[in-house]
Amino acid sequence: MGEICVACKRECTGGFLTYQTERNGVPTIVIDSTPDRNFNVCDLCNDVMCFACSIDRDSGYCNTCYEKVSRSSVRGDVR
Repeated sequence: MGEICVACKRECTGGFLTYQTERNGVPTIVIDSTPDRNFNVCDLCNDVMCFACSIDRDSGYCNTCYEKVSRSSVRGDVR
């Protein structure tokens, strides 16, 4: 079973791929998404939200955290 959206409770599709590579002689871990991924994992709280339910899918936040960050930004609280 895949990830479940916290808003609509439907199963999300796709996921993430991880692999190790070397850049300029430094071992590097790369995390990339599969082409069929239709969800984000919130950068603040780690909740899973599908793109269809998301206010701003490009923000990397769930709707709750997006609202918090937006309010903080308006007040000047974000550093």
